[in-house]
Amino acid sequence: MTGPDGGQPFRCADASRERGDDLLASAPPARRLLLVELPGPWGRSALTESRLEHYVAGRLAEAAGHAGVRVLLVRRPGRHASTPDDGHPRAWAIADVRSGHEAVAWGRWRRPRDLMELDLRGPVAPSGPQAVALVCTHGRHDVCCALRGRPVAAALAAGTDWDVWECSHLGGDRFAANVLLLPSGELFGRLGPEAAVDVVRGFDAGRLAVPLWRGRYGRSPVEQAALAHAATALDDDRRDALAVVDVEERPGEQWAVEVAHVDVTGTEQRYRLHLSASTSHPHLLTCSAVAPSRMRVFDLDGPPEPLGRR
Repeated sequence: MTGPDGGQPFRCADASRERGDDLLASAPPARRLLLVELPGPWGRSALTESRLEHYVAGRLAEAAGHAGVRVLLVRRPGRHASTPDDGHPRAWAIADVRSGHEAVAWGRWRRPRDLMELDLRGPVAPSGPQAVALVCTHGRHDVCCALRGRPVAAALAAGTDWDVWECSHLGGDRFAANVLLLPSGELFGRLGPEAAVDVVRGFDAGRLAVPLWRGRYGRSPVEQAALAHAATALDDDRRDALAVVDVEERPGEQWAVEVAHVDVTGTEQRYRLHLSASTSHPHLLTCSAVAPSRMRVFDLDGPPEPLGRR
């Protein structure tokens, strides 16, 4: 798709940056993910339009849908020539990103039908790497993800100790490059190679890069927005400093959210945040969009209201 002036191709990530779209509260709701290693190129609908046996792909998609599991194809960073299914063992992983249950369980599969035997609902006992970085490079879904994601994946693989994989569609193509950290479920966007390494190293040091933080997989948009607004308002980017205690929905797309903040001395202070949601003007939100869409935006209505110490 060419740009509005008929010149350079339209790129959704460039347009989003120019508009200044909010990143916050844009992480998907899935609380559990299934990663399936599948080298080579992926189709637009990665699971069902790639080189995985068609029957298995369909059954796996159905089972994952019933279990509330998001399926991501993964591959190591680098060039991705089409390779035959030679029976070489490949990785699978199930990640639970729920608070207090964070874990990644790893295994191997040889035949595609091995994947149909996975228990997508059972407990996830940690095994294998527990610091996993996924970078969306799904170019058939959106070219921005490939153009911006591949350099980021290479930089993270070279510059951090994390287990780095390229992955299929994470959501929010306009925020490319997108990086998902497992098992915490933290999602970051608008990353370049250097910024991505800084974000992950900061995460290792117990910090969240709040301006680039899209939210956390498995949490509601309201919770994600409350945590991001609280971190900014209280000027505290420590990973474990904030927690949502209660969400009260009010008429007219408004919420009162109680948040607990633990300061550096270990003292807990409660705050109430008043949030409201609105929709943006319509825009083309992906490179392949044929019609404009609107975004949901969460605003903080006034400073956090102190409720006292606990």
